[in-house]
Amino acid sequence: MKKTGKKQNRKNNWNQFAWHHVRAKVPSDWEITAYSVEDRVGRIEFNTRHGLQATVSWEPCKREPDRLTTMTAFIVNNILGKSNARNLRSTDISTETFSNFLLGWLDDETPCQAMAYNPESNHLIRWIFEGYSDRTGRTDTIYPILESFDFNDDEDLCEYNLHGIHCKLPWDYKIEDIIVLPANVMMNFESELTKRKTVFRRWGMASMIFDGRELTDFYRPILRSHSIIIDNAKPCRVNGHDARRILFNAPREHHSERFMRRRWHNGIALIWHNTDTNRIYTAEQIGPDNTPELDFSVTLPGISIQN
Repeated sequence: MKKTGKKQNRKNNWNQFAWHHVRAKVPSDWEITAYSVEDRVGRIEFNTRHGLQATVSWEPCKREPDRLTTMTAFIVNNILGKSNARNLRSTDISTETFSNFLLGWLDDETPCQAMAYNPESNHLIRWIFEGYSDRTGRTDTIYPILESFDFNDDEDLCEYNLHGIHCKLPWDYKIEDIIVLPANVMMNFESELTKRKTVFRRWGMASMIFDGRELTDFYRPILRSHSIIIDNAKPCRVNGHDARRILFNAPREHHSERFMRRRWHNGIALIWHNTDTNRIYTAEQIGPDNTPELDFSVTLPGISIQN
């Protein structure tokens, strides 16, 4: 099996990511190329120009499985194939415990697996590392990733940190839609309890797409394309960068209310231009009357809003 991983010491160059049931740091050249929106079961894939580096997956389990038996079955069914692994035994797999994980690898060429079980959510977490099974790969890459890992199960908020969008939302907010383009990312969430909606957007190459416009003029046609109308815009600062607080109204989501052209009038948005990263960020929220607003200073980690 060809090794796709590169044995480099990247300990000083990591990126944080967070998604359903998983939160960790990975080397900065690892790009997320596939992901699952479903929080019950899914996975995330990491690639570089050298190919697949790792996959992390989550699946529900009513009780903790025998992790070594599960690893053995994965090697037989997904890596070697049943016809090539008829005599494979669990004792053929080298194992060790690191943090919450059991690591297992057959040899230096076969992908290394790492499994942990979260009894709070009854989920099994499985990492599969491609080309990092030898001692150097485990020491320089796998161990630091597992050391930084946690189950992303904070009591009140779930953290999402993917493709340049970083937010924390109450657990009743679920992902409705996500669009990832080279210079444009959008994540759309809705509360299962209140039906309140929140949308996060990020654009790259801000200096090019501004084309001499100010923030409100840039934002207005984007919102208008979703039948959203800006009522008011006030200048502010976000972490010292130029920003606007926006009040807006939008069509209600229920089909009968949309048919009657009824609108919500409690929309709040924040848009700012981070000149350090040359990116534009927005956060929007709106919902039925008397539903609790999200505090952007909590929802957007690391954000300080100045009037």
